[in-house]
Amino acid sequence: MADREIWGFEIATSPSGKNIWPKALKREAVRRIDEEGASPGAIAAELDAHECLVRKWHVAARRARGDTILDNGLGFAEVKLHPDDRSVAAQPSNLDQARIVVGAVCIEFPISIDEASLAKLLRAAGAAT
Repeated sequence: MADREIWGFEIATSPSGKNIWPKALKREAVRRIDEEGASPGAIAAELDAHECLVRKWHVAARRARGDTILDNGLGFAEVKLHPDDRSVAAQPSNLDQARIVVGAVCIEFPISIDEASLAKLLRAAGAAT
């Protein structure tokens, strides 16, 4: 017995409370991402599911097709600081700015920077030292 219906598919709920997603619904979600350009987040919102679950379906479908899934590498960059590297120069000149000094490299950036951009800056600083 279906607990609810989405896109014409019946969604059952397991005794533990988890949704049981039909394979046809997963295929439709992937099709909407691939063919209609819908975002996994938008699809997840329509399904009342987690975005990571929809992304998982999409990646699984791409792998099944033989697509290469690119890995952008580490999400974090290692930055090593020595106690003598800290100085007054590490203090930002503006309250809306932050500054990281790594060796001879000084990076000043807005506090509002997004994580992806900050990670790129840290990778660049790590490569420069």
